[in-house]
Amino acid sequence: MRTTRLEARQRRKRGNYLAGAATMVAALALGSIVTGFVVLSNDLDAANQARDALARQVQGLGEKPVAGPPGSRGTSVAGPPGPAGSPGPPGVPGRAAPTLTPSPGPTGPAGPPGPSGIPGADSTAAGPPGPVGASGVPGAAGRDGAPGKDGQDGSPGPSGSDGTDGAPPARWTYTDPQGVTYTCVPADDFDADAPQYACTPDVEPSPQEPSPSAPPVTTEPSASSSGVLPLRLLSDRL
Repeated sequence: MRTTRLEARQRRKRGNYLAGAATMVAALALGSIVTGFVVLSNDLDAANQARDALARQVQGLGEKPVAGPPGSRGTSVAGPPGPAGSPGPPGVPGRAAPTLTPSPGPTGPAGPPGPSGIPGADSTAAGPPGPVGASGVPGAAGRDGAPGKDGQDGSPGPSGSDGTDGAPPARWTYTDPQGVTYTCVPADDFDADAPQYACTPDVEPSPQEPSPSAPPVTTEPSASSSGVLPLRLLSDRL
């Protein structure tokens, strides 16, 4: 029992000592703070007095003090803004929006049409081609044009090559001055280099008319009455 009381007294004493020491420390700190304010106040007064003396000296030289006249303590001037600070950490996400009760109503009627807009500028791009129009009425026929000028004569062509000798005709006819028609065929001894033909009348002469002599084929042609004609006479009659 006595031990317990003794320990309690000792604890109280230690607590008193600690409380006294803390009080003394707080008093010393408060005294230091007050002393610092007093010292700063004195320094500020001395600085203001020196400033006023300097301002009066500048005014005595006929200039304007930069810090203002004596006795003034200047005006508060906002300095330039400092650099932007680093971005802070992201904030806590907000709470979800509450559910609307009741739910949105039906859609309202459409509003009246707005005023017409200002006409736009003319487009510089060509539009798409339009559809093909209907065919028009055919126009009247035009007048005949004036005749053209005659063309120039062409240059003569080159001379042709000599042709080959032709073969004597195999059959031919002719009519004499009395109107009798004769048919001529090659003689029996026909020679292509000296052709001779036997000619006979196609129609028998009437008894009242003298019949021209038309003997059978002979080897000696007669220019007057023979029925065999040389090719030269044939060409003359033709």
